[in-house]
This record gives sequence, C-alpha cells and structure tokens, in this order.
Amino acid sequence: MKKIVCLFVCLFVGTANASLITNGDFETGDFTGWNTSQAGGSSLLVTANPGDPTLGSSPTNNFYAFAGNQGGPSQNIFWQSFVVPTALTALTFSFDYAYENFAGAGFVNPTPDTLSHTGVSNQQFRVEILNGTALFDTVDPTDIIFSAIQTAPGSLDPQPWASFSQNVFSAVSPFQGQNLQVRFAQADNQGPFDIGFDNVSLSASTTAVPEPATLALLALGVAGIGFSRKKKTA
Repeated sequence: MKKIVCLFVCLFVGTANASLITNGDFETGDFTGWNTSQAGGSSLLVTANPGDPTLGSSPTNNFYAFAGNQGGPSQNIFWQSFVVPTALTALTFSFDYAYENFAGAGFVNPTPDTLSHTGVSNQQFRVEILNGTALFDTVDPTDIIFSAIQTAPGSLDPQPWASFSQNVFSAVSPFQGQNLQVRFAQADNQGPFDIGFDNVSLSASTTAVPEPATLALLALGVAGIGFSRKKKTA
C-alpha cells in the first residue's frame, strides 16, 4: 500500500514554473518581450539612471523601464501578453516601482476614467492585469482582471522604490489556458511625471498532471504490486 501511495504522490505534485513574463528585469538593456506606446512629449527608456534623483538607480539590477522627461502632456504604456497555465494552484504577481510627480496639483483621476493626455485633466500611474483581447489603453472595468496600483489624490508623492507582491490566483483562475496582459500605464497633463518599474514577475505554481502513457505505467505498477501480494499469500 505504501508503494501505491508513493506512486500517486510522486506523479501528482506541485511544480513551480519560471516567470511567465519575458525580460521582466530589463537586463537585456531594451524592451525585448514588451510592447510600448508613447504619445505626446515624453521618453520611454530602459535605463540605469534617467537623472531623476528620486528614482536614481534600480535597487537590485542594472536596468529598469522608465517613462518621463516630459516636454509636454504625454501618455506612456507598457504591456506584455502571457498565457495562464492550466492546473493552476497559485500565481504571484510582483514588481518593483517608483515615481515622482512634479505637478503642483498632485494626482488627478478624471471622471469618467481614461488614460488620455488630452481633453481632460489627468495625472495618474496604474498597473493592471487585463483581458487578452483588451486594447492596451482601455480603462473599461470589464477588461480589468486585477488592479495592483492606481494613483489618486492623496497618494504618496514622491514614491521611492518599493515592492509589490500578491497572489492573484482567484482573479486569473477562470482564465486558465487563455491569454491575459500585464500593463503599466501613465498619463500626465498637469506637469512632468516620472515613473520606473523593474523585476516584473508572474510566478505560477501548478499541479502536475501525468500524460496518458505515464498513467498506463502507473496502472501496470499497481497491478504488479497486487500480483506480488497475492503470490506471497498463496
């Protein structure tokens, strides 16, 4: 009996996968694996130090993603697609981030919400997991699977480097086997607003499910153990 239990336990075990995000630490020195959209007067960089004294250098790596150096209102969006694994038991979303808002009015969230940098006052930074088919600049609540950060009036400013980490299993579990997107987005038209982020990771844990051939071998093993026990008692 102990051998049978061991066979099942060894076959149905939890496994930890590598991050589902490509180049989450930006150590390639560029945006490999990422999609980017920039509109207005700003710069998108993979940098070691953009010259912002608050952001400075990345706390753990040589490089990180940066949006800033605005010469006027801007919208800056970074996103990457990933596939939610099947047999998922946990999914930890983590990243490091920092920002410095130079607008005298502080943060502004328009009503209705938008990531537009024209036509309405807007000064915000947000990090979310989106539906796989959603547009990169959507703020439709039906497109947002999980919201990690969204600045608002009264948010800490400036924000020195900090870490975010949360198990988002309950939010993404219904989408196993499907594409979702991680998005970092910033909009500003009240004054310059620098953001940085690094070490983006989606670390998945799954239950390993044996292939049919493996199950057949398991059945043979169980049968063999049963036959052996019968011989001993004959």
